Amino acid sequence: MFGRFFSELKQRNVIRVAGIYAVTAWGLFQIVKTVFDTLGAPAWAAQVTLIALAMGLPIAAIIAWAFERGPDGSVRRTEVDAEAPRAKVNWVDGVLLGGIGLVVAVSALQLSGAVKFIGGQARPAAAAVSDKSVAVLPFANFSDRPESEFFADGLTEEVINSLAQSPELKVVGRTSAFYFKDKNEDLREVGRQLGVSHVVEGSVRTEGERLRVTAQLIKVSDGFNVWSKTYDRSGDDALAIQTEIANAVAEALKSSLAVTGAVDPSQRSPEAYRLELIAKAKARRLGLAELTTARALYKQLIELEPDNPDHYAGLAFTTTFLAQNYLTIPFPEAEREARAAVDKAIALNPKASSGWLAKGVLCTILTIRAQRQSCEAEGRQAFETALKLAPKDPDVLVFYANHLGSRSATETLPVVRRALEIDPLNRVAQIVYAGALQATGDVRGAERQYLATVELFPDFVDAKQELADLYLREGRLDLSEVWLRAAATPGSDPSAAIQLAHIYYNLGLNADADAVLAAVTTPPVAADVARAIRLVRAGDYQATDAFARERLATTDDPLWRSALATTQMMLGKPEGTRAQLIVTSPELFAPTPAVTLGGLEDALRAAWACQQLGDQGQARRILQELLRLTAPQQGLRQPPLRRIVRMRALAMLGQHDAALTELTAAVDGGFRTPVDLEAFIRIDAYPMVAALAKDPRFQAQMRRIEADNARMRAAVLERRGSAARRTATTATALKRPQA
Repeated sequence: MFGRFFSELKQRNVIRVAGIYAVTAWGLFQIVKTVFDTLGAPAWAAQVTLIALAMGLPIAAIIAWAFERGPDGSVRRTEVDAEAPRAKVNWVDGVLLGGIGLVVAVSALQLSGAVKFIGGQARPAAAAVSDKSVAVLPFANFSDRPESEFFADGLTEEVINSLAQSPELKVVGRTSAFYFKDKNEDLREVGRQLGVSHVVEGSVRTEGERLRVTAQLIKVSDGFNVWSKTYDRSGDDALAIQTEIANAVAEALKSSLAVTGAVDPSQRSPEAYRLELIAKAKARRLGLAELTTARALYKQLIELEPDNPDHYAGLAFTTTFLAQNYLTIPFPEAEREARAAVDKAIALNPKASSGWLAKGVLCTILTIRAQRQSCEAEGRQAFETALKLAPKDPDVLVFYANHLGSRSATETLPVVRRALEIDPLNRVAQIVYAGALQATGDVRGAERQYLATVELFPDFVDAKQELADLYLREGRLDLSEVWLRAAATPGSDPSAAIQLAHIYYNLGLNADADAVLAAVTTPPVAADVARAIRLVRAGDYQATDAFARERLATTDDPLWRSALATTQMMLGKPEGTRAQLIVTSPELFAPTPAVTLGGLEDALRAAWACQQLGDQGQARRILQELLRLTAPQQGLRQPPLRRIVRMRALAMLGQHDAALTELTAAVDGGFRTPVDLEAFIRIDAYPMVAALAKDPRFQAQMRRIEADNARMRAAVLERRGSAARRTATTATALKRPQA
């Protein structure tokens, strides 16, 4: 019976059709799954695709059984002659049948997550969710007062902070919980995404001097209320309500809250507590307007409660971010104010993590902006102190991981993974994690993480900038341009526009770069930086030098001292370069020079100045320390830009063959930006590589870069032209009279 059946399958071409369909569908699914993974699509998208393709297999087999295509292209019903000899099932048919079975089995295993998809990663088994796990979703605001939403957000955050004091509870971080604000998500899906068994929901309504807060603890598996209560009290009771909610939730989950030494509710000013909730909620959003308002509120809070360390920490945090991210406060003024606030916060209560966290953030920015070498170790110590005091605080973990990011990827990964366990949808943690993956050589993993973060947070400019930077480091300037254009939106951090101009200069699109920089008109510091860049690209170092001196006469911003150190070098004036660096980086001129990864450019300039002034010994000591610090590390990917730094150092030491080896390795690794982002100067224009730049091998590498950049320039222009043509076609269609 089975022999006749298989004979008919062969004669009707069912085996061949089914085999071809199964293999083709399986291959197609691997491609689709890889694309879905790259774009961060939800898991169900791949599952639906696999089911749809699987349903097509029996349909294809039935059609093959009933119909066949004739030699003339016609389709007719298949009829088998009962008297005809049976068609034998040969080894080819056996292979096809085995292939069908293998594809079905592998696809089933892939769908269940037991094996990897091609180009993807195996999905880990879902971790068991503890009964003592909870997420506090943002309390809904049912009031009309302008600040009521921020008050409700602040109250939510305080409940989260109180619950996080329990050593027995897993409490999801604030950022992940707030991802679901204003989203009507099924609680089961919320619980699945956050890995919790319970959620707290609530609402806030203010009516005159009355405050009504409702809260309920819900079990996500069945949607049943475990506990609920309505608080109808005076607005002065907000702190007491927050404390009672946290205690009630902890008790319902059979946990206890640790005593943290917080201020007794009866000793706090109700108005101060209300303003504190609003200030914290505004500062969390990190927007220019919100940070500005929060900073003013913290100053007001310091007057109301001069002994509260959190207010000083909040003032330091908002001041630092406004100066660095938005350039709205002169940097020296911001540093003085933030430093004084940090010192006061720590003096008031050295056991409060907020002061140490604010100090770590300030030191990180001073290391970047002012090239303050000593601040790197000071910042690390501050973060480690904060972490000892608040080991479950995702903010401390994220900022510490970010501090470690450019220095030690192997140290960064465990810290940021811990942050993501507590706060899985923390967008900053996600991009820090992606950066650490990239540093360890997992570029594709980093790319997937950045894309997933952009998908989750479409308005998060930093994720787009970091993705653009990944493509830039890989030598894919045309892709980097796409993401920087998306990031350089009006009102966003002006650094995106400056990075976009950097891409255009390297692609030879100088007019586009100038246009982007000309559009940077606010804040004033950013506009000044854009003007200085255009002067540098015009090759007018004399005018750049004069402009930097003019700015330095009105502000002692280290940015302009750094600019002067560079212009003096390009003008061949080592005394001027040394004079500026002694102010910003005196440790470079010590008998044992201190070089950090954040100050490599200063180290190169200092070594050049020492060489030109005849101090060959100090120049050699600086360069040897720089080469030691930037040596390749086991298990970590050597960034191409770091190889370019090493190339310049080796060139100054006269080791041209070693310098050319570094240049070649950098180009092989994706280096395609001969115009650097540090000073917008071509690497072959720096005086320390003047002799090396004459070497034919150096020139060959530069030609290789220019050829690749020319191809990418053509791709950018073609993409731009295609977009213009589509726009014109759409406009024509809209103008066409309707029938």
